[in-house]
Amino acid sequence: METGGVFRVDEAPPRDLGIHSAIPGDEGDDDLPVYVPRDFDFRLRNALGVNGVDRGAFVVMVGGSSTGKTRSLYEAVYELVPTWALVQPADAAELLFLKGAPPRRSVVWLDELQRYLGAEPPLSSECVRALIRAGNLVVGTLWPDQYATWTAGHDDVHRLVKAATVIPVPDDLTDQEEQEAEAVAGRDSRIRRALKTRDTGLTQALAGGPALVMCWEQPVNPYVKAIITAAADAHRLGVQSPLTESLLVEAMAGYLQGRQRVRSPGEWLPEALPHATRPQFGEVSALTPADGGRPGRLAGYTVADYLAQHLRRVRRVETVPHEAWQALVTRLSRSTDLWHVAESALARLRCRYAEGALRRLVDEFRDSRAASRLADLFVRQGRFADAVAVLDAEWSDEQTRSQLVRTRELRRRVDAIRPRAIAGDHAARERLADILLDGGECDDLRLRAQRGDRPAAERLVDLLVARGCVREIRKRAELGDLYAAEALCDLYVAWGERDLLEARAQAGDTAAQLRLSKVHPRQGSAETELAELRAAADDGHPEAGPQLCALLFELRDEARLKAELNAGTAGAADRLVALYMAGESTTPERLVQLRGFGLHADGRNVQAIHP
Repeated sequence: METGGVFRVDEAPPRDLGIHSAIPGDEGDDDLPVYVPRDFDFRLRNALGVNGVDRGAFVVMVGGSSTGKTRSLYEAVYELVPTWALVQPADAAELLFLKGAPPRRSVVWLDELQRYLGAEPPLSSECVRALIRAGNLVVGTLWPDQYATWTAGHDDVHRLVKAATVIPVPDDLTDQEEQEAEAVAGRDSRIRRALKTRDTGLTQALAGGPALVMCWEQPVNPYVKAIITAAADAHRLGVQSPLTESLLVEAMAGYLQGRQRVRSPGEWLPEALPHATRPQFGEVSALTPADGGRPGRLAGYTVADYLAQHLRRVRRVETVPHEAWQALVTRLSRSTDLWHVAESALARLRCRYAEGALRRLVDEFRDSRAASRLADLFVRQGRFADAVAVLDAEWSDEQTRSQLVRTRELRRRVDAIRPRAIAGDHAARERLADILLDGGECDDLRLRAQRGDRPAAERLVDLLVARGCVREIRKRAELGDLYAAEALCDLYVAWGERDLLEARAQAGDTAAQLRLSKVHPRQGSAETELAELRAAADDGHPEAGPQLCALLFELRDEARLKAELNAGTAGAADRLVALYMAGESTTPERLVQLRGFGLHADGRNVQAIHP
């Protein structure tokens, strides 16, 4: 089926819907393998027809690569509505076009739903509601970590995904499904062969997963491994578009060792591509060429889903080399991909690359959201002139204009403090650092709290706890702030600081007295909790990542927090900075430098001039 085409469901070529090619069988049959019934089939069909299929539905299959999501979805709609039209929009713009004149009695097929969610403009909930009201079935697929990403926020696109009926698809077959597979193995040699494959599941073996992993783990030469790893890391950072040859060559340099880099880059692709694109079984290959919209035009290469997900797990906490970041920032041509790279860089405190991607979004795509994020970054770096210049560029939205007013006010406040800070005034230095760290949020709350605003005082304490500002919380508690005293004692409980709690209890602190009994050694149980949260995060639970980082903060586990930072786990950057703040051994200027200028690609601290 042509991208953006329309067929009847029972006429649509299954391969064009995203169903993976299968390993070859003894019979040389190119048809799909016999379908193995899944335990969730009844729930899936019920979700599609819960109101009667003519009433419409929005259903998303959530599971890992090569777990059977797309095949099961195809079998369900084929059984329920074989004569309906199957509409496969080429992109979000084409899908949004359907909103004005929605089709009827159609299946709107959105395999790899993230391609539509992260586009510009993004898929809207009103568009999906319009399609459903017209009696259509809107169906899609997502990986678990993608589902977590697209349900973690409160924007319209996040509310849209949360509203979908989700059918989880596990990585492994259940005992009942294994029995079903054994029953059909006699009729399909591919099923028999996949059942005998060790160390992987049936659906993964059918898709040629083990051969793809072998292509990466035991490459013919280092250039093959470098190009596959570069493509997989780009996917890990959220890039969905095909990667051009020039981008891949630039990125490969970061994955090659000295002797390998000596050879001319012009020799790298001829060494890598023939092996990386060679089919392992049937049509399965590590990298696949993608057309550029017309015959004879190459858009670039995409990495196999199964291999991308495997390397996402294997390399989850590995750093992405400078050359790969730089190639993505400078060579990507789609705004959606640049946004994902910017967000991934900010989550990892790789501010240099975030700035590059955001700058391109501002200059080349006139993106006001990017202008806002770039200005925030400049404020954290103390670059107020740059922040004002970005915001003062005739943006039409009210939010950006309000941010410009706020930034100018912050600049005046900082200019008034800076001379005293430079002269060595400790209080001025701390206030200046505080304003740069959070854009003046805590500073505003302190001023309101001084005027007797109790909700502001409590909100301030909550922020101080999140930022690990133990010294200020303790000071507020000693001045009689009961809310601060309770928060301080809760931190001591989380950290297992019984001695500090006892000292406060003996001094008459009621909050400490009440919490003494709650202090217990937790390292053993914490390891179990950490493993459960990590598994939950991998399964797509959006709250698991922040909870994992919060627990590591409580355990004061700097090494594993840094690992989660490299993985881009939500909350890792804030919790790592808070851990340094709580240790009270890092100067305010150093924290400002870390939060504003971040880390080099390899994890080393950036040595920047103090703002």
